[in-house]
Amino acid sequence: MERWKEYQIEQLTRAKEIDNAFPILKNFANNIGFQYCGIQVSRPRLPSFKPFFINNFTPAWNEEYQNNYSADDPITNYCQRSMLPFLWSRKAFSKTPLMWSALQIHGMAYGWSQSFLDEKNDVCCTISVARPHCEVFALELYDQYGVLQYVLQHLCALFLIAFPPMLAKPPPIRLSDRELEIVRWCAKGKTASEIGLILSVAERTVNYHIKNLITKFNACNKMSAVIAASKAGYL
Repeated sequence: MERWKEYQIEQLTRAKEIDNAFPILKNFANNIGFQYCGIQVSRPRLPSFKPFFINNFTPAWNEEYQNNYSADDPITNYCQRSMLPFLWSRKAFSKTPLMWSALQIHGMAYGWSQSFLDEKNDVCCTISVARPHCEVFALELYDQYGVLQYVLQHLCALFLIAFPPMLAKPPPIRLSDRELEIVRWCAKGKTASEIGLILSVAERTVNYHIKNLITKFNACNKMSAVIAASKAGYL
């Protein structure tokens, strides 16, 4: 590995914040022949999360992208599913030809993107590099893919420090056979007394199970528990 490359990778891995890491990454991109460089971070399973961008693209392109292309960006769609390089080409942007034309206009005719997917923490970190002239050749991808993938893992770790921790999914609510019977009769409008007669159990036993249902579904009353049971697929 060239000494300059080794030095810049070392600098990147020592960076503790993304604001410090990006200028180093931008210099790295310039040294491998790309005028433009950008990072995007998204959370594929959290649609409410607004993707984070940092780049040296033109302000005009960034504005046009946000207004016209961010909702159906083939780069994002691909990189959230695969860590293989996405080579920019007319074919790759066949479903978004206006975006492809705009990239040419803004001096980003040739480029590629690649991502690192941290599925455990639901983070997708993508690097894109671009230039106005000279097609990207396979040898360039071969030479730089591994380096950028190593860098992406470090950048992803930096973003995770700034992100709030992912909340663990609560365990599924499980109902006993008796609770399932009772909540279904409650859904049909039966009272505790009527359910007791139907199931040949005491009314206080029915009420005991209803209280358990309210607790399990974190409901405020019997009908709220019935609604929650319905949403959970028990009815």
